[in-house]
Amino acid sequence: MPSQPQQPTANQTISPFAPIDPTPIVEHGESPTAIILAIAILISILVGSITGLLRVLALAILLHSKPSR
Repeated sequence: MPSQPQQPTANQTISPFAPIDPTPIVEHGESPTAIILAIAILISILVGSITGLLRVLALAILLHSKPSR
């Protein structure tokens, strides 16, 4: 009985992550860059508003705590 030559087997690696289809993300002009920029603008406005509010509150507390003569 002649032995058949063994075929070399190639090891295939499977990617742990499935490829992501970016089409639904970029549809309707909602690009990731535009979303990140909008969030950055909103955060800067929010921080500026909170800073102004804290200044007003601190001034009101200082004026209220001074004894009147």
